[in-house]
Amino acid sequence: MDKRRNSFLEQVKSQIKSKEARALVSSELHHHLNEVKAYWLQKGLSEDQAEEKAVTQMGNPVSIGQNLNRIHRPKIDWVTLMLFAAALLLGFLPLLSQGYLNENHFSTYKVGFVILGGMIALVTMFIDYRKFANKGWLFYILGILFLVFFTRYFNTLVDGQAVLKIGSLKIESLIAIPFFLLAWAGFFQSDRFKMWKFLLLFVLSSYFFLQFDVTTLFIYIAMTFTMIWWSKLKKQTILIVLGSISGLVATWGVIGWMTVAYYQKYRVLSFLNPYNSEYLTSQFGLLKIHHLFMEAGWFGKHSFADQFIPQAHTTFVFLSFTYYYGWLFAVILLLVLSLVAMRIIFISRTLNDTYSKLLLVGVMMIYIVQLIGNVGMIAGFFPMTNMSLPFISYGLMPTLLNAFLIGIVLSVYRRKNLLPSNKLSSN
Repeated sequence: MDKRRNSFLEQVKSQIKSKEARALVSSELHHHLNEVKAYWLQKGLSEDQAEEKAVTQMGNPVSIGQNLNRIHRPKIDWVTLMLFAAALLLGFLPLLSQGYLNENHFSTYKVGFVILGGMIALVTMFIDYRKFANKGWLFYILGILFLVFFTRYFNTLVDGQAVLKIGSLKIESLIAIPFFLLAWAGFFQSDRFKMWKFLLLFVLSSYFFLQFDVTTLFIYIAMTFTMIWWSKLKKQTILIVLGSISGLVATWGVIGWMTVAYYQKYRVLSFLNPYNSEYLTSQFGLLKIHHLFMEAGWFGKHSFADQFIPQAHTTFVFLSFTYYYGWLFAVILLLVLSLVAMRIIFISRTLNDTYSKLLLVGVMMIYIVQLIGNVGMIAGFFPMTNMSLPFISYGLMPTLLNAFLIGIVLSVYRRKNLLPSNKLSSN
């Protein structure tokens, strides 16, 4: 009777175009056939009779296969793709306002960054992320090895941030974040993952991130803390551990304050006391930023002739964008970037699979920290940092990181109907 079952399953699978869906369909049909067979065995039928009854009861394999093909076919998240494309295109506007598109260096690199980012997002979309679910240790080790390599060979400091410069290419520790995203999602999906392992692995990885850039470390901590909260570990244990870690971080901050460079202290002190005469006159302070932001008006100044904005295409890109194009375009920009975050949240909330949900929770936090961090420091809510504005700030590493995040979202959405017992809506 196995031959009858196998023939039935092969006819069903022959109607399904997606190779990824065939394995899921085969597994689910096997499970269903076994349940029906067990029912008939309890009714007193023989093994062969029960098997025959179960296969017959399933119905026409061709019709079943056609219906399952419609249900399980991979889908493209056109909403996320359009928002992604819109954000990438908006990223050209700061360079246009500053005249950089007329310079071959900036225009060529920006186009290259966008094309490469788009390719990474699309390639990631077609990769079956579910194959990474049980490879948490592999990705953690790869992340640590990258940071160790970075520790040994970084050769340049840019605004206090350690980078590995190879010609005109600058590689930042930020690029290690995806390894740990995949690693923690793999660890946290299991309720057998021990808290002592988390503490050991988290402290080790945080130590290496700390060697390069506090901003990247903050992104990493926010991502990890959010993912562990959505894990299968007990919430009470999580609260105790995270509280202890936060206390240690605060202690380290107090001790570290005595040894950090002046320019790092300056960013915090100018935020805490922006009216101090030293911060009013020495550098580009919060009050100056606030003045330029308010001066922009609804339709902008369309000129930088009378104003100098440092790092206008990177760290202060939101300020330069607003000053040149005005509040109206700034609202449109924030709307597009916020819709990306809302889309990620929407998809993650409708997933039942733990691994998929953890991935999107991590993606959401990495993206939101960058968005709120960059805009928040311009608005005066946070001290000055090197936080990039997703897809808008000029730079290869931030573009690649956020393109990869979008690729993960697209990959999860593409396989939303391939997750067992998934109740994700068809939106």
